[in-house]
Amino acid sequence: MKSGLIRGLVLVLVGGFVIYWAITHSPKAGLGQIINNELSGSYTMSSGSYYASLIAGAILGLLGLLRVYKSMK
Repeated sequence: MKSGLIRGLVLVLVGGFVIYWAITHSPKAGLGQIINNELSGSYTMSSGSYYASLIAGAILGLLGLLRVYKSMK
């Protein structure tokens, strides 16, 4: 495998994980999810860090897709 392809796939996975992590700690979660987070020792993110995490995950994912596309040429 090409190293660009591997790096691209890793970036896509990391970006997807960051988005998933942000969604599971969303400040817009329902009351049940917030209570579950508190009981399990987790937390709920502030609005600013939530949106920053979503944007960072999207950028990482898009960069990964671009790297995968370039390595397949």
